[in-house]
Amino acid sequence: MTDKPKYDKWLKLLKKGLLITAWVGMLGGLVFALAFVNKQEQELKCKKVNISIYPLDVRFFNRQSVFDVIRHEIGEGKKLIGLPMKEINVSKFEQKLTKQVHIEKADVYIDLHGEMNIKVVQRVPILRVIRFDGTQYYLDKKGFKIPISDAYTAHVPVANGNIFERYEKGDTVYSFVGKQLYDMASYVDKDPFLNAFIEQIFVRADNELVLVPKVGRAYFIFGTTENLEEKFEMMLVFCQEGLNRIGWNKYRSIDLRFKGQVIGKK
Repeated sequence: MTDKPKYDKWLKLLKKGLLITAWVGMLGGLVFALAFVNKQEQELKCKKVNISIYPLDVRFFNRQSVFDVIRHEIGEGKKLIGLPMKEINVSKFEQKLTKQVHIEKADVYIDLHGEMNIKVVQRVPILRVIRFDGTQYYLDKKGFKIPISDAYTAHVPVANGNIFERYEKGDTVYSFVGKQLYDMASYVDKDPFLNAFIEQIFVRADNELVLVPKVGRAYFIFGTTENLEEKFEMMLVFCQEGLNRIGWNKYRSIDLRFKGQVIGKK
């Protein structure tokens, strides 16, 4: 008769040994596969470059300008197409692209087919600022300052007047007026009607804001951005129920500074 305890012990040892052997085999196969893939990657050459630039309606950068940044990084006389993968440092490409003041984010990678994929996200301007001395720059959706470009002009409201906020590369708004303008522009940018309606934001000597629309001769005295949403709601109601009936040239100025009141002056 078989000694059952010894048999069970031997069976457990056999199963454990088979399990260990299986794991060792799997790990060895994985190491081999990784080594094979790594060798394939090292021997692979860049066959194609795919460039995606977002948003599509912002044109600070195009395919050619992205190529120019990459070519400068790989060095003069070298061509990206045909370049061995081991000579391509995608992290450096990402860093170089991200350092461009009009680019918010860049993602670069190479797939196993030898295609380099570059995705660029541009900064989106919401306001063009003209300082008291004529210096100009844009504010983007996140409050970053970006320089005016010769390649592209953004169709956004213009702010001018008593503005002393300086432009520094990579800087965000810091002054009282700068923050007021950013809050105002952010709200206008999110509303399709206001975005199409407001042409100019003028900063008076007392730092209060005046809005100049694209239609009619009246301007809106807004004051500060305190109770901003309420003031815009009053403005929209006055435009829809008042100016649409009596005409857009009836008033010279429309004052929104007083809570619950809209005061029109002829």
